[in-house]
Amino acid sequence: MSAISLFLIETALIAISIIILHRFKSLFGNGLLYIYLGTVQFYQTILSTSVYNEIMPNIVVSPGSAILFTSTLCCILVLFHSEGIKKTRKVIFGIIFCNILLSVLSAITINQINSDNHSIHKEYLQEILNFDVPMFLIGSIVLFLDFFIIILIYQFINLSFNRLPFFFKLLLPVSISALFDSVFYYSTIFIDLDNGADLLFSNILGKQLTILIFSFTIYLYLKYSNISAPKEKPTKMREVISVFVSIDDDEINDKQ
Repeated sequence: MSAISLFLIETALIAISIIILHRFKSLFGNGLLYIYLGTVQFYQTILSTSVYNEIMPNIVVSPGSAILFTSTLCCILVLFHSEGIKKTRKVIFGIIFCNILLSVLSAITINQINSDNHSIHKEYLQEILNFDVPMFLIGSIVLFLDFFIIILIYQFINLSFNRLPFFFKLLLPVSISALFDSVFYYSTIFIDLDNGADLLFSNILGKQLTILIFSFTIYLYLKYSNISAPKEKPTKMREVISVFVSIDDDEINDKQ
């Protein structure tokens, strides 16, 4: 099977999984979606540092970055749309904390492996766990900025461009956030590589393709499930700017 076929199948599988997890929140709550967001962080890191495929001529992407990472962004937007800022903020800080904790535990585990000769599969474990911790921490900081950008743009669109088609209200926040992530991350980490520009272009193209599929799938789900109206709709610019300030939660909810 070709690389592009596998890429599209994985994207569709994850998009459908996100919808199913959100659809059955009445039975299981949002816990299953939270678990997905937490567990996918480590897996996407492994893939982003090891697995790359040429999905188009001269376009080489990692499913960890192009698919799993963008699925995290889309999950956050879906949660914010249906649950509001209060619950979404808790999930965001939980993801960031888990990423930092994962970095620390990985460093400890590497030292445990090297402390004596009793561990098995040492080389295999070292190759998996010995990722670039500073790069991972930088990625966690950028991830927080990505989440902030998504919510800020989504709220701004709902305030200033309310007549914009719903599909574009979903597409633009994630698309802009992913573009920021690609430019910031690759210009910071891979700026010295000879093929840095090619890597950046491939990453942007791969993410935007995935976001288009995710956004369209989520759009269909929300529209035909009659939950296209956001839980919190800003009425003032101050409410858009203060999306991460808890003091405004009650004020916003009172106006619903």
